[in-house]
Order: sequence, then C-alpha cells, then structure tokens
Amino acid sequence: MLRSVPTRWFELLTAREDLNAAVETLAGTLAVELETHSAATAPLAVPDIHAQLEEYAQLAQRYEQYWPQADFAASVAPKLVAETIGEALNRFYAWRDDADPKVRELERRRAEITELELLRDLLAEVAASGLNLERLARAGPVLAARLYVLPLGVRVPQVPPAVIIQSVTTEEHDFLFAVGSCQEIELLDREMVAHKARRVSIPSFLGREWQHAGHQVADRIETTVVECRRLVDEIHAIGKNHRLSTAVADIQRLEWFLAHASRLPVSENFGWVTGWTSDPDGAQLQSRLDEAGVRGLLRLVEPPPGKRAPTVMSNPWWARPFELFARLLGTPGGNEVDPSRLLAILVPLMFGYMFGDVGQGAVLLVAGFVLSRRFAVAKILIAGGLAAMVFGFAFGSVFSREDIIAPLWLHPLEAPIPLLVIPLVGGVIVIMLGLVLNGVEAYWRGELATWCRLDAALLALYLSLVLSIWRLEFLAVAAAALLWYVGGVTWDSRHRGTSIGGGIGHLFESALQLAVNTISFARVGAFALAHAGVSLAIVTIADTSRNIAIRLTIMVIGNVIVIVLEGLVVFIQTTRLVLFEFFIRFLRGEGRVFRPLKPPAPPRASNLRRT
Repeated sequence: MLRSVPTRWFELLTAREDLNAAVETLAGTLAVELETHSAATAPLAVPDIHAQLEEYAQLAQRYEQYWPQADFAASVAPKLVAETIGEALNRFYAWRDDADPKVRELERRRAEITELELLRDLLAEVAASGLNLERLARAGPVLAARLYVLPLGVRVPQVPPAVIIQSVTTEEHDFLFAVGSCQEIELLDREMVAHKARRVSIPSFLGREWQHAGHQVADRIETTVVECRRLVDEIHAIGKNHRLSTAVADIQRLEWFLAHASRLPVSENFGWVTGWTSDPDGAQLQSRLDEAGVRGLLRLVEPPPGKRAPTVMSNPWWARPFELFARLLGTPGGNEVDPSRLLAILVPLMFGYMFGDVGQGAVLLVAGFVLSRRFAVAKILIAGGLAAMVFGFAFGSVFSREDIIAPLWLHPLEAPIPLLVIPLVGGVIVIMLGLVLNGVEAYWRGELATWCRLDAALLALYLSLVLSIWRLEFLAVAAAALLWYVGGVTWDSRHRGTSIGGGIGHLFESALQLAVNTISFARVGAFALAHAGVSLAIVTIADTSRNIAIRLTIMVIGNVIVIVLEGLVVFIQTTRLVLFEFFIRFLRGEGRVFRPLKPPAPPRASNLRRT
C-alpha cells in the first residue's frame, strides 16, 4: 500500500498502416510513456512531409477561420502518413477553389459593415449639420473629401492650411471630416496613417439630410448582415460537400503524431511501439486497442538493459492531494515509500492542532470545496478545515471567541503545558515512524540485515532515551542499544572495510539530529498558543467598543486576517515539519517521473460567424 509502483515495459507490434491509430489509442489511456528501443529497424521515414505541412500552414493562415470544427471520429480507415496528408491537402485545395469567391465576398461585406457601423455611430451623435453627405461622397475631381476615425484621446495631426476640417467626438471614437485639394488630401492621408487613424468611406447612396442618412445606413447594415449570413451558410455547405472537417482532423492528428511518435521504428510492413505503462497487466491497453480496431500484438516484458523505469504513486482519491508533499522532493523510487496515505492523516492533524477554530475551519472547508473544482490540490484545504473544526470543538473556539461553546478538552491559554507536551509526543511517534519506514525500504532493497545492525539500534536508543524521561529504568535499555550499535559498527568495519570512528561519529550526529527534530515539534503547540493569543487580542479589541456594528466589523476583519495570514503560516510550518522532520528519515526522491503521452488536443473550433 505504501510502495511506489514501478511502470512496466510494453511492446506493441502493429501493421504500419495502423501505426497512427495505435499511438493515438495508447495516448487516450493516459497510461503510456513512449521510449524507443530498436536495433533492427529504422526510424519512421516521412519523405516530403515538411513541404506538405508548409502548404497546409499557408492555407491555414489564409482560410483557417472559415474551416469547420475538426471531426476526430471522421477518419477511421488506416493510412500511411504520406497518404493521409496527401488526401487532406487535395480536399483543402478543392474547397479553396470553390469557396474562395464566397470568402472574398464575405470579407468585403464584413468590411462594409464595419465602416457602416462607424457611420451609424457618427450619425447618432450629430443631430444636425450643414454637411451635405451626398456631395461629400461625390467630391472630385479637383476637391476631395475624407472621413477619418481616430482612437479616443489621440491628438489631431497637423492639417495643411488649405484643408477644411470639422471634428465630431462620440463615446467611442473621434471623427474628422476633411475637404481640400486632391494633392493636400493625399498628404493628409499619410499623416493620418502615422497617427493610427482610419479612413472611412462615405457611401454614395447617402442622402443630403442626416436623419434620412441614418435610416439609410441602418437599412444597409441590415441588408448586408443578411447577405453575410447567406455567404457563411454557403461556405459551410461547401466545406461539408468536401468533407473538410475530416481533412482538418487528419492534419491535426498527423501533426500530433509527428510531434510525439516520429522516431518510432518501422519496417516495410510493421511498426514497433515501445515504452512504459502504468497498466500493471496491460488489460486496459489491450481493451482500448481492440475497441479501436488496431491490429497488433501487445506484450509486457522485462525492460531492455540500461532502461530506467519511471514510477507512479498509486493512491486512493482521498490521498492523492497529499502527493504534493512527496513531489516537493522528487518522485519516490521503486524501493521507496510513498507517504501520501500517511500524510492524509498527519498533515490535517498538525494543521488542525495549530489552527483550531470551528468557524475559521468551516471557512477553509467551504473554500476547499469551491477551489477543488478547479485545483485538485485545494482538497487539502477540505481536510485541514475539517481538522481545524474538530480541534476548535476541543479548544472551545468559534471565530476567535471562547465564550460560545465549552471546550471538550481545554482552553489553550489556560493550560499551555499540556498543549505543548502533546505535540512533542506526536513528534516522537512521527520520527519513529520515519525510522521504521526506512527499515521497510531496507527490506525492499535486500539490506534488512544492515538496517538491523545499525538503524534498528538507533531506533531502540532513541525510544529508550525518550521513555527514560518518565522512567529512569529505560536508561539501561539505552545502554544496551548503544552497545548494539557499536557491535554493528564493529562488524561492518571487519567485513565491509568501514571505519569504526566514522560509525560512532554518525551515531552522535544522528542522535543530535533526532533530538533537534523532536524539539521542532514543539512549534505545533507554540503556534496553537499563538493562534489562541491572536484570537484573544481580536476579541479584546472588539469588546472595547459598545457599538455593535464596530464590534462586528473588528471581528470580521480580524478573522479574515487570521484565516489568510495565519492559515498560510501554519500550512508552511506543517510543510516544514513534514519535509525536514519526517521525510528526512526515509524519502530520497530518486525515482523517475512518469510522463504519460497525452492524446491530441480537442478539435479547434471554427472562428467563422454567421454575422
């Protein structure tokens, strides 16, 4: 239950035509990491594929927004790489030939709508004007008229002296009318472009009166929108006729395949997919391959020489959030303990003891439920908040007040000594647990005898010294454990060539370290006292006011500060105790991370709108 699970080496021999589907199916299980190993076959060759992908990239740059969403279930027939991209490109080119006139017309119509909407904005702002829009639209050949729109706040550029201008400002834009000779207007055009201004065409269909012009623009927009919808429907129909969604899916899946599996070894007729899997017996992989209709032979075998198996932490749902702590040091190796299930008990206990309050714990509990929908690691808050509520009942604290419920155990400030002693006892248990887990790992490595000669003696020495605080008779056990350790060091020095002095020095170093680590757990009680002290300060400040609203405000602000700041500090202290007082005994993080191959990303949705 506590051991990290090594992954297994798998080999899949499949028909070359099924290679794409095989890799994609395996990726869908999220249980494989590809790693090539072949001395007899050559890597997959994809002649001219880059040139064809470049053709696709050029088409996508121009037309991708008009393509339908990819249909990942559309293309099921096995094909070679060259056949797949060749057929897809043929579909794209055929679609382009039929759809390009519609696309150009749609783009022209949309540009017209954009300019008409700017005019509508202008006309709605100006109720009356002496401008004759019809004449402005038909200006020439000596005089020219322009309508510009500038970003809000942009300074109007310098205008030639012979050019007549009139500006109008709306909520979203600054408009500028200009009339002048054709030569001077051309100079003004260049100046406006430098100031990020945009020229708006004045339609020739506009009448002389502003009110009438506004209706004309609105009618024109409505008519053009209807025309755009018709063009969009026609483009969709052309894409459907050419089965473009299939071509888009084939290209996207091919890009994914080449990014992740282009180094797979192949022969003339077969492909060889190899790597690591977290599926212990391969049943899940075989089932998915059968469902996908992939022809192949799957087997789990011993890994090739020199291959290092990644490891996975296999935990139930309630322990998975606590894998975070082990990952801070790395990934446990195959002969290392995965402490996540133990941490699911230890971490909430330490956190709740230091942060014991029913109300504040309930806030963390609710926050954990809300945040866990997006962040799985936030489930730690659920366990921590629940433990804080339990200790809140034990300490009789609700939102920093100790006069609402009676404590089931004690008030921290009234009994500080027991509050400090309990964490020290718990620290002894945690440290001993770490030493025992080190022995379990020694057994897995086949080094139990060495552990029994040295580390087991250290464990007995530590426990007997701790118990001697209550009963001096345990000092005799400590002396026996010391002789036991010296005997183990002496045996090792004779049979393994180690130094007796080095072994004795290691004993004193370890004993001192154990003493310091044990005392470190006193911080759990100290933070429980600090939490109670801060709570008392908040209540005292609030009670100095007779105004109920002020008292309530102080209590709310104080509790928010405690939940955010003190909650963060307590979590940091809990993490420190786990890493430096518990993990240091047994966890080295020497495993290799298992990085499962992820399936192709969901289909990219089309950007084509009907309006």
